[in-house]
Amino acid sequence: MECRLCLGPAPAETSVSIFSDPHPQRLEQRIRTCCQIQVKRGDGLPDTVCLSCKTNLELLISFREACFRSYETSQLRLDDCLKIKTEEVLLEDVIWDDEPALPTIHQNNSEISSQAFPSETKLILHERSHTGEKYTCDICLKSYSQRSNLTFHKKSHTGIRSHRCDICLKSFIRKHHLASHLRSHTGEKPYKCEICLKSFSEQSSLRIHEKSHTEPHVKLHKCEICLKSFSRKSSLVMHVKLHTGKKPYKCDICLKSFAEKSNLEKHKKVHTGIKPHKCDICLKSFAQKTVLVIHLRTHTGEKPYECEICLKSFAQKCKLQLHKTKAH
Repeated sequence: MECRLCLGPAPAETSVSIFSDPHPQRLEQRIRTCCQIQVKRGDGLPDTVCLSCKTNLELLISFREACFRSYETSQLRLDDCLKIKTEEVLLEDVIWDDEPALPTIHQNNSEISSQAFPSETKLILHERSHTGEKYTCDICLKSYSQRSNLTFHKKSHTGIRSHRCDICLKSFIRKHHLASHLRSHTGEKPYKCEICLKSFSEQSSLRIHEKSHTEPHVKLHKCEICLKSFSRKSSLVMHVKLHTGKKPYKCDICLKSFAEKSNLEKHKKVHTGIKPHKCDICLKSFAQKTVLVIHLRTHTGEKPYECEICLKSFAQKCKLQLHKTKAH
């Protein structure tokens, strides 16, 4: 029995198993966060840590969290100071009774853009879209027009994810990301397309979908292997993975691999035991809505996938592809 971190002796009575630690944030996640060491079940390396290393790890986590809390407090104080300075500058912008009123820079910019804003702060943020002024991350050099967005972005480098899903224990940096994730468990899709009434769980997905109605002919990204075209580069990137056979997204529970991250997230629902999608005919429940749709075809007899060679029909697309491989 060796310690995963120091390779010292770690007898069962004085060691802690990495994958059975009762702490709310799993031990393997804390090791990855603080030590940047990848820890996976069944990787052939020790799966225990000695009490000394565990204590040091907890101290390191507490110290990191304290540092980041102090950093965020300092950022808020700095933002408050900048806000006060901005207000002081605005107070100096006084028009004397015997002088004609001259347009300010802010007025000129608002006239150029023909937009009105409810507050001076909103106008200042808007003006950065014209000036190009941005706040840059000193770690990865990614830029943002608002300091608050940069502050949130920097949390992605710390590994601290304070918003946790109570169902699957997945953690997120921002609260609204957790809210969007929870819809993957409930099946809620509050964003509806006004044209075709198709619903989506996230507003960003709806915006992308709406472009298919306004710009249905624009498909600029073409696969060099099969020549299929896509309107978004991200869709092409995911499609190419089907040709390469690469499956970089692995389930940390059963080690099954997937080509797309979204398919991995759907697969993980199987391990939670939650099945929110119920068949109205036989009352059988399913973890994924797509599986329910396929199941309903056993009641309706629908077979939408037809072989163009022999005209045989199938209820599932994968069955059609298997048929083509074997029969033709």
